[in-house]
Amino acid sequence: MSQYSKIRDVLNTLKDVDVDKVLSTIGEKIRVYPTPNYYSIHEEYLKELDQKENFCGAFTAAYIIRGLGYKTYKNEIIDQDYIAYLARVNVDLSDIEKLKILKKEIETLPSKDAEELSKRYRSIWYRFEDFPTTQKPEELGASPEGIIYAIQEVTMYRYKAIPIKTFSKTNGNLLSKEKMDILLDIMKESEKYGIQAILNLNTKYFLDSEKIPRLSEKLLLRERFKAVFRESVGHYVGYAGLIEVDGEFLIIVRETYRRYGVHLQPADYVVKALLRGDGREGGIIIIVPSEVEGELKKILMENGLKVEVWDNGSPYIPFTSQRTS
Repeated sequence: MSQYSKIRDVLNTLKDVDVDKVLSTIGEKIRVYPTPNYYSIHEEYLKELDQKENFCGAFTAAYIIRGLGYKTYKNEIIDQDYIAYLARVNVDLSDIEKLKILKKEIETLPSKDAEELSKRYRSIWYRFEDFPTTQKPEELGASPEGIIYAIQEVTMYRYKAIPIKTFSKTNGNLLSKEKMDILLDIMKESEKYGIQAILNLNTKYFLDSEKIPRLSEKLLLRERFKAVFRESVGHYVGYAGLIEVDGEFLIIVRETYRRYGVHLQPADYVVKALLRGDGREGGIIIIVPSEVEGELKKILMENGLKVEVWDNGSPYIPFTSQRTS
């Protein structure tokens, strides 16, 4: 594939971008560095629809893993529900109680009505009920430990997940501009190392791709626009690569909600988001083939990046029971 075709194909995956306009205006200035298996992962991303409640980390891991060729594990479809189950995602107790009532009700309904009911409550229609539950909003969601375990388990440890802590409650900022520049240089080599990545951050530093029309196109063309930022929420999103324009980096984000879609965020904003600003720790899960884990981990550590799991507020509670539904 030529560089021009590669650029065009990547731009075509972005939300609300007039590709011909962008290429005719700045085509010679653009360089793209997509993650490996970009298009197969993108296809799986589109199949997964929106994330369910508290499943952002599981959603992101699921479509990446499937795009890498791992569709089933132990006779289970690898979807956001199964990854959430393995990762021990913390869910709202009231949602589980409501789900049990709904599943009992659905047994008495005609198939069409049953299907409509499950669609109406899709956001909590979990395939499993054996999740850790909590009534504390700050504990909801997935721990990085859980997501790392699930990724390695379903790939049978052919892929390893390296955690990079970006903010520490005790030591503060672990991702300076200089370290981010180093990390971006490494990410430009994602094809060489087979890198995929998941970002655990605070969305309040993200430009709102739903409320800013044609956000990615505006960023590519350096157009001026009124910045609208999202609410403060701890969140996981998929990292899909970099686009470089005149030496400035834009990060390709695969959001877990379709209304935000695949869009661009300036690298500086992503750094702020990874530093959280909400008192919680943030980080990046880098997924690589097991044979390059040692080499890449050494490179990261030698360049001052903190290879360590972080505390995002969601406790990791290992398995104590089996599937219940």
